[in-house]
Amino acid sequence: MKWRAQRIQTKFLLGTLGIVMVLGLSMMLFVKIVLYKKLHANLEKRGVFIANKIAADSVSPVLTDRLFELQMAVMDLKHAEDDIEYIFVMNAKGEVVAHSFEDGFPEDLHTMNDMGAGQPVVIRRFETERGTILDFSAPLLKGGIGRAHVGLSETPIRQSVNDTVMLLLATIALVLAIGGGMAVALAATITKPVHLLASAVQAMERGDLSARTPVGSNDEVGQLASAFNRMAGVRMQAEEALRASEKKMLDITSQLAEGLYVLDADGRITFMNPGAERLLGWTRDELNEKGAHALVHYRKPDGAPLSLEACAMHNVIRTGKSFAASDEVFVRKDGTVFPIDVVSSPIIEDGKIVASVTAFRDISEQKKLEHEREQLINAYQDALDNVKTLKGLIPICASCKKIRDDSGYWAQIEVYIRDHSDAEFSHGICPECAQKLYSDFYKDKP
Repeated sequence: MKWRAQRIQTKFLLGTLGIVMVLGLSMMLFVKIVLYKKLHANLEKRGVFIANKIAADSVSPVLTDRLFELQMAVMDLKHAEDDIEYIFVMNAKGEVVAHSFEDGFPEDLHTMNDMGAGQPVVIRRFETERGTILDFSAPLLKGGIGRAHVGLSETPIRQSVNDTVMLLLATIALVLAIGGGMAVALAATITKPVHLLASAVQAMERGDLSARTPVGSNDEVGQLASAFNRMAGVRMQAEEALRASEKKMLDITSQLAEGLYVLDADGRITFMNPGAERLLGWTRDELNEKGAHALVHYRKPDGAPLSLEACAMHNVIRTGKSFAASDEVFVRKDGTVFPIDVVSSPIIEDGKIVASVTAFRDISEQKKLEHEREQLINAYQDALDNVKTLKGLIPICASCKKIRDDSGYWAQIEVYIRDHSDAEFSHGICPECAQKLYSDFYKDKP
């Protein structure tokens, strides 16, 4: 938030300086173009005037052959004007009769003799080592006896324009410096309430619900600060009511052996009772960090992965339909898996699903008892399946007590019973048989 507030101040400062700079550069460009055109127009007027004057003054010397006098007049005029690069006069034959060149007349200027024959002043531009030259050619007696040429340099007017532009740049720089200082002070004044508001918002983000921002004006920023203070007060009351409600629910649910938690629309746990923390081993913050589903309910009872989209408990808040099951599993923080009996139901406010509540309990003992019961039943069933019973008529000898089997063979009674049941025999002699078999042993006894 602090960075954003500083950025507003920077934007204000850069915007102000940018406007000043754009206006200054635009003015500089405008002045450069207009001033150059103005000076160039004046230069052309002056060149036309000088060329016509020289042409008029050269008529008599050319006609009377007073060329030396014409030469002196040309040289005097050349030295009197700084921007005159050269002056020369040609007769009707194209011969140079007077010129201002001290080192001799340049041969390339002879080509100008036929320029504008019989025409008024003709202006020609060409580039030289000394810069751009404007050649003004004026006729002598309408061109019948020759033409006078004057070359004026554009360098002075360009220098004048450049000097003006540099002065204007220095002025713009000074204006930028002064305007920048004023913009800094103005930006600091304007953005100070924004800084204070940003600091208050940042403090509230850290959990300080008592943060407030001073209201120093009734403008938009002041109204925003007032709105923030009201919002902060409402939020503090809501947070206090929520904490009281959570404490009440925690006091109620802490006595439950089952786990209980509440998921909001984003899948974050907003409430979790101590029973859930004890059964899962995770705290609410730890589960919210990576997502409760990814830590607790990411697998099916058979070990297969369970995606968030396929999780029926998570989809309660999307479908609005309650879910109950006794064949789900949760994973503890230590990695152990335990079976649960779970019920998930939506929480609806104003016809809109805002959260879901899930209650679950560990049914490991119940599953263990069920497993033991099944094992006991299976054992009894196996025992019953192995029991052999004797049914129907049994053919037995009246004398020796042998029994005839299904194949027609006579077998001892104990052998028959052993083969047709799970009974085993242990042999002994009853007293009566003992007296019969061992009469000699018993005859001496009373």
